Amino acid sequence: MPNQSLITNYAKSTEFDVINDMIEENNETANLLSFNIWQEAKQFAGFSKTMLWAFPVANIMRWKIRKNKQLKHILQFKELLPVRNNIEKGSFAYDSLLFNENIFSLFKNKSHLANLVCLAILFGDEFIDGIAAEHGKENIRQIFADEKFNYYLQYREQAQQFELFYEFDICDVLPLNVLTAKNAKYEITYKAFYLHLLFLLKEMNAYINKLEISIRKEAAQLICKACNKCFDTYKADITAFDLNYTFTDLQHYQKTKDDDIIQVLLTLRAVLLTKKKLNYQAQFSNWSSMVRSMQLYDDMQDIAHDYNYQMNTLAYFAKNYFTNEWQWLQQNSKILQQLKGLKLHAMVCLQMPASVMLTMQYARNIAYTRLNWVQSKITNYLWRKNWLGINNKLLNENKFFVSELMKQDDCTIPLKIHFIKQHVYTANHPLISTEMKTSLVMDIMLMDAELKKYIQKKLGKKQNYFLTSSFLEFPLNKKAALAKQFL
Repeated sequence: MPNQSLITNYAKSTEFDVINDMIEENNETANLLSFNIWQEAKQFAGFSKTMLWAFPVANIMRWKIRKNKQLKHILQFKELLPVRNNIEKGSFAYDSLLFNENIFSLFKNKSHLANLVCLAILFGDEFIDGIAAEHGKENIRQIFADEKFNYYLQYREQAQQFELFYEFDICDVLPLNVLTAKNAKYEITYKAFYLHLLFLLKEMNAYINKLEISIRKEAAQLICKACNKCFDTYKADITAFDLNYTFTDLQHYQKTKDDDIIQVLLTLRAVLLTKKKLNYQAQFSNWSSMVRSMQLYDDMQDIAHDYNYQMNTLAYFAKNYFTNEWQWLQQNSKILQQLKGLKLHAMVCLQMPASVMLTMQYARNIAYTRLNWVQSKITNYLWRKNWLGINNKLLNENKFFVSELMKQDDCTIPLKIHFIKQHVYTANHPLISTEMKTSLVMDIMLMDAELKKYIQKKLGKKQNYFLTSSFLEFPLNKKAALAKQFL
């Protein structure tokens, strides 16, 4: 019999080497990059040719779509605003930058069905996570064990008309107390939540039957494939989640959850735009890598809910490398669940700094190895908006100040910087460098409204630009050098 302890230790040592190699690759790649403002301007000039005509068209089509009263009602949820914006901007990027659609094609809004599917998947993900929390994992497992229900999305055809459908009604599956419970995030009952999802299904069916007859069946098949892949990942979280997952398990999970589903959705978009799929499929993996990168800041935002429920990058690093941070998470998850926006982000960074640093290294590696210039700019924009809260009113509604976590109303700038540094510099591990620590101090400072203004005033325009517009790729040694001016 093999010694399980030795096998586990070997696996951990091998994964340590993989993570260390990733960090070294990041450092080597960063040193090869040229951060020249004139080269950047040249890249933007080429990019702007597409944007100048495509962006106004995208805004017109967005306004047209929102004339649908019930769809507008779903989109009005403040908490759904980031999802809605990401779908709309993602659609614009895919159609104009990946599939090279011209202005006349964009006016036809052929890919709207793909946007509806994305909205249904993301809104539905919130729904099923909510009922799992409300009803309990064990009860959901028992529901899945009942073989009389088929929980997968299907389609049927009659006289060239297609219908997407489920064989079950959730009201027949869940008890009344769950259906009438309110979702804490959206403040609506789960029954009302379900009715919104049924409306989206109805809208998808209406749009399928507006398509050219020749592509209706393939569109229906791809929608079922994407939705059912999502359901499979949810089912695996409920029935097969093992807290002792490896880095390899995590990467496979992310591939299944992000890359595979996004590539199906991009194939659907190609079908809707009547593009030859084979001409574009080689590029799909790069675009799906953007979503994987976004999933990493999502992991950090959702850590309190995810850590004992599904695989999570931040939780993996904490559990396997930083025992103190893992213990803190377990003891304080309920407190974290009550926090929102930048207060939550800063708390995670201050209390789990080493795990955050390695999660950021993973995000940097994706940017260095998988993304082109345009994809990097889009990804950096999303990171600085959704993680640092820059130009994000939802995350930074009342302006965040680190003093809120210090439990002091009035703190001087040096005192706040000292507080941040004191927490971040507790991280000590062979994988963690001083430059990583100093760079994270800078990130947290940029979350604080007063410190951000102070930094931006002290630094030049060029330095401010690269610090945020090249958030992931900007070399840590250069970022740390900027941060040291304030420490």
